[in-house]
Amino acid sequence: MRLPALFLLSFSSSLAFAVAPAPLTQFLDQHCVECHDSDVKKADLDLTKLEWKLEDSATFDTWEKVFDRVRKGEMPPAKRPRPETAQLSTFAQALNPALHAASAQAQAKTGRTILRRLNRVEYERTVQDLLQINLPLAELLPEDTPMHGFDTVAEGLRFSQLQLEKYLEAADAALEAATRPQERPALVKGRYSYKEEKSILKNLGLPDDPPADPKKKYQRQRQVFRMLPDALVMFTDADYMLGLSQFRVRDTGTYRIKVSAYAYQSAGKDLTLRLYANNFRVKRLLASFDMPADKPREVEFVARIQNGEHLLFTPTRVGFDEAGKKLSDYDTTKDFLGRGMAIQWVDVEGPLEAQEWPPKAVTQLFGVDLVKTVDRSAMKKPATYEIKPADPQKESRRVIENFATRAFRRPLESGEVDRFVELAHQSLAGGESFQYATLLGLRGVLTAPQFLLFDEAPGKLNDYALASRLSYFLWSSLPDEELLKLAAEKKLTRTEILRAQVLRMLKNKRAEAFVTNFTGQWLDLRSIDATSPDARLYPEFDEMLKRAMVGETEAFFRELLVNDLPVTNFIHSDFVTVNARLAEHYGLEGVRGEHFQRVSLPADSPRGGVLTQASVLKITANGTVTSPVLRGAWVMKRLLADPPAPPPPGVGSVEPDTRGATTIRELLDKHRHAESCMGCHNKMDPPGFALESFDVIGGWRDRYRSKEKGDNPKGKLDGRSIWQYKLGLPVDSTGSLQDGRTFTGIRDFKKLLLDQPQAVQRCLAEKLLTYGSGAGIRFADRAAVADIVAKASQQNSGLRTLVTEVVLSETFRSK
Repeated sequence: MRLPALFLLSFSSSLAFAVAPAPLTQFLDQHCVECHDSDVKKADLDLTKLEWKLEDSATFDTWEKVFDRVRKGEMPPAKRPRPETAQLSTFAQALNPALHAASAQAQAKTGRTILRRLNRVEYERTVQDLLQINLPLAELLPEDTPMHGFDTVAEGLRFSQLQLEKYLEAADAALEAATRPQERPALVKGRYSYKEEKSILKNLGLPDDPPADPKKKYQRQRQVFRMLPDALVMFTDADYMLGLSQFRVRDTGTYRIKVSAYAYQSAGKDLTLRLYANNFRVKRLLASFDMPADKPREVEFVARIQNGEHLLFTPTRVGFDEAGKKLSDYDTTKDFLGRGMAIQWVDVEGPLEAQEWPPKAVTQLFGVDLVKTVDRSAMKKPATYEIKPADPQKESRRVIENFATRAFRRPLESGEVDRFVELAHQSLAGGESFQYATLLGLRGVLTAPQFLLFDEAPGKLNDYALASRLSYFLWSSLPDEELLKLAAEKKLTRTEILRAQVLRMLKNKRAEAFVTNFTGQWLDLRSIDATSPDARLYPEFDEMLKRAMVGETEAFFRELLVNDLPVTNFIHSDFVTVNARLAEHYGLEGVRGEHFQRVSLPADSPRGGVLTQASVLKITANGTVTSPVLRGAWVMKRLLADPPAPPPPGVGSVEPDTRGATTIRELLDKHRHAESCMGCHNKMDPPGFALESFDVIGGWRDRYRSKEKGDNPKGKLDGRSIWQYKLGLPVDSTGSLQDGRTFTGIRDFKKLLLDQPQAVQRCLAEKLLTYGSGAGIRFADRAAVADIVAKASQQNSGLRTLVTEVVLSETFRSK
């Protein structure tokens, strides 16, 4: 039975709000208690029992939710009488300072960022920079747990017994890579021709006119190559036939590879050549290049290739002519008029590490004067190196101290590495070599807390701690000599010097780690492989398109960062950054090459910004159909910093209809009008509806694709008729926002978002601060975020400016 309102007012005032500020009790009694008392308890919230104990984290979180729901106009709900503006202002002025003070007090005890370790990406890059190696290490370590959207946040970076065991394993692998090989590897330098491949010569020895057979029994037993005076033409992309078996890697290392090739009989179109390293179990894509028609192009790249791997050159979109006829449709290969890839030659040089002896990693680790080359040419053996110091104990201490100073990213304290030195000295006393004993001490350094953890004390960061925070923010690795020099001189904490260092570091190629790691998590690009598009519904999807999707988003972020363009470009821009493959996908003409380039958009283009980029559109789909819910939630969380609440218990998902009889909007309407779902879906679904004109792989559509119902599509795919899918029901991309504003599609929707640019500015500032500081945004940080946004707005709100203002903020410069 409901209690009288007057009794509720008296009850709530006397219990729940006895010590709360009076404006809060009055506001909540008048507008909230009727639905949130012990009887009704909507959303499982009973305000009559909510105590004013902000020091309690659970109670604080509830008050924070109340504050946010009222501030956003979500509560009281639209069907209830709205509070007057003055009442809302009084409510905010009473609760906001109290929440801020309580949050700030909690942070002051331990700092915003709790004890934080290197994540596995940072560990890999740090060890690689320390030891001058390129050995992959991240996969040796357990996966990190992202918190607040990033794997740099301390809350998710815990230690475990497995973690410690893997650190030892990674340290051993890294130190071995730094001191190997003991013998100088033979430098391979040669030119290879596919004309000399035995498997290809064998194929060319097959009959060129196999007997006709409707079951294609002889399809694999016919010629799929053609000899030209200057090249070997490939009409197939079958991996098992295209390995360059003449070259097999014996010594793991870095190799320089050059290739000259051109597109053959391609009607003037470029064709893509993919280059893999293959060990018959796993193939790794090393590079890809668009080769021009009938004109040889020489390309060069450098890559790490491992022992046992060989090179594999695979053409893309070959084996059919412009009419769609495949090679197998022709009577003879010599009459085939379709596309092929003509490869002239392949040059390989490496391992490049053999050009410098002793290895650079060894001389840097032990010292140039200590490492001596041993010439064994008289014995017809390769050169080696030896390290035999006159005073092994003294030199082992020197090596360990120098290494630990760089690894700990600060000057050493007195006696700090004695235990690692003692390990080395005990090993020497036991008869081990100087190199083995010293590496034992270095192994200890690489597993020490001083290396694995960030050294940050509560309060303002000292210069060395700030140097590390800045370096791992922008480079995902340890500070360089210039940062450490400024830290030693106690200059880095000066605002003008810190600002200059941000600009310097962003110009360094190491800042590519920031582009990759930040966008990979902020925009969820790391999930690009989470789903595989249905091959029947989306036959045009392939590996090169997927790579181009991620490449576009990273290139777009880089374009904004380098040129300091306004962050509102993430909502809409008048340009895209695409390569030829993605431009074709978007229907843009005149773009050639595998490199990403800035391309201006037509005035009426729906593209521009990250919302309409294929990477985002693929990530927010399940591979078969799109979901306005998934896409809407992505927009709310990633661009507006307003993530939707999780669904109530027991609420199922909407099952898609791939037959084409019902649209996703029709299926969703039955779900979203339930009272328990309506509130969140009214906020979350509109962005998803606006994006419905884009399919699972980011292509534009007017009608849904289906497997059963609909019309046959017009046009061709790679010269062949499209038969795999049907064109079904029309797409409806209209909708309305929670505030009543309407849109007819993505163009209108982006305009509505741009009416409130501060939302994306605030969101990005929060994401940058979270990623860079290793801590999520708390209530006490809101004022700092607002200050960052305000200062960036005074300077045109450029992305580089925003990054700089994040670094200059007191929040970033404090634990």
